[in-house]
Amino acid sequence: MTRTSFIRLTLVPAIVLLATLALVSIGGAIWFALSNRTLRSPDYEFVGAYNFLRLLRDSRFFNALEISAKWELITVTGTLGLAVLLAVLIYETVQKPLWRNVICFAFLVPVLLPRVAAAFIWRFMYSPSLGVINYLCGLVGIGPVEFLADPSLALMSVAVVDIWQWGLFFTVIVLKLMETLPRDPIEAAMLDNARRWEIHAYVTLPMLKGPLISLALVKAVESLRSFDLIFVMTGGGPGKATETLDLYAYQMGINMGGRISYASAMSLLLLLVTTIAFTIIWKAGKKWAA
Repeated sequence: MTRTSFIRLTLVPAIVLLATLALVSIGGAIWFALSNRTLRSPDYEFVGAYNFLRLLRDSRFFNALEISAKWELITVTGTLGLAVLLAVLIYETVQKPLWRNVICFAFLVPVLLPRVAAAFIWRFMYSPSLGVINYLCGLVGIGPVEFLADPSLALMSVAVVDIWQWGLFFTVIVLKLMETLPRDPIEAAMLDNARRWEIHAYVTLPMLKGPLISLALVKAVESLRSFDLIFVMTGGGPGKATETLDLYAYQMGINMGGRISYASAMSLLLLLVTTIAFTIIWKAGKKWAA
């Protein structure tokens, strides 16, 4: 048996299983979206595109869409920005491999925490009366600050937790990638008396364009799965300040009368929008990295 045949033989069953599960789930969601099912009654009827048309008149849906877009933008850019800054800082200031490995191990701990556990920890830290963050703010004459109760601060406050978890993890990846880069271009820039920031801005990071684009796409997909973090910390509040599309779909499908057909239509629309968006971003990223 050749190596290619062995790879196909081992991958095909898993791919078929995953594809079957995905198609069954999508097919079920389409069936629910085209009917008027609720959790309160077994009766239903076929309504066609009615649920999708209702979404186009739902201001709360468009608010959730806007919040989801903001969440993606904040968490992806914040995570990559923090990762690059910390990786460059460690690369320049910590020369001993032992200490670099110790720092990398410490940076891996946050992402190993269950997201719900991280949400409870930070929710306590944000507490106006008992939280350590408000205690530190009080030392400089600020506060108490309602981080999770202020509509203007809530989304950013929750995003900080997501960036803290994934930014440190991505720092380890970027740092290890920097350590594998060839030294010749860097040494040539140093001979030309380039400053440290210029070396990283014009030599080091451009050589990492491909991996950085891949990390951005991975984080964009991962940020779509932040339901548990937002639900535990704010529940979508205050008001609708942190209500993303997946949280709104949950509220409609479970909490608000069990309107699972409406929630299914919302989920399908989210799937369609994200698929188109990620396809465009992926193709643009490949051209930019080439």
